[in-house]
Amino acid sequence: MSNPPAEEDSGPKRGSFEIERDFAGRQFVGGREKQEDFYAFSDVSENKEIALSKLLVVVGDGLGAHLGGNLASYHVVTQFVKSYKTSTLPAAWRLRIALEQANESLYFLSSKIAMDQPPMGTTLVGLVITNTSAHWISVGDSPLFLFREGTLHRLNADHSLAPMLDERVQKGELSAEDAAVHPDRHVLQSACMGQPLTMVDVRMEPYELHSGDIIISASDGIFTLEHKQMEEMLTFGKNSSAGKIVEAIILAIRCVDQHKQDNVTVAVVKIP
Repeated sequence: MSNPPAEEDSGPKRGSFEIERDFAGRQFVGGREKQEDFYAFSDVSENKEIALSKLLVVVGDGLGAHLGGNLASYHVVTQFVKSYKTSTLPAAWRLRIALEQANESLYFLSSKIAMDQPPMGTTLVGLVITNTSAHWISVGDSPLFLFREGTLHRLNADHSLAPMLDERVQKGELSAEDAAVHPDRHVLQSACMGQPLTMVDVRMEPYELHSGDIIISASDGIFTLEHKQMEEMLTFGKNSSAGKIVEAIILAIRCVDQHKQDNVTVAVVKIP
């Protein structure tokens, strides 16, 4: 009896994410001498789950005014991924432990380098995402956005001084114009620097996701684009692939041609 013909590869299995179609990332060095952001995607589906049914997305923005910002972001992101993948705890706890271990690892790395500058550091956004839910953890000001039904929402907390300045605007203590250009606006209250973390935003309960949602994790260089502009771009391109969306965002930032444009990293995940 002859063997039955082998099944043809029909592409990604139902429930799995496909690179470029459903998730993609791009970077732009901007007006800086070097790229100090680092990002990673990793398949964190369990043994009995469909491959690429669960993604880990991590973005780090190295502190440019400190020594080794590019090294800090690379080190923390890679250590975060490694730590997450070696744990067997529930997602939210794995994220928290991965953050602490990556931050501690940065301390040991920094201690080996003789420094006469502020210690190396980075922001971090870590996101675990499936077709139905997400968990995240973040330190610093790098944003995590959700685009749903024509509206762009920020999901994570901003650990810069910007929220405090905006609160003063609401109280009438400061004008919106002065708050927007305040020299301390981008000063961080918390970051991964190998020291105890003062502020951490973590989503312990699953955040429900819907088909058609678009998740964007980015470094703060994305704020060259106005909120309304990003909403319009995403509304127009919501049916495009994740790769096309992220390329459009980077292109829009380049077209602004801002002289002191910060490094930009954008990672996009579309929920099928």
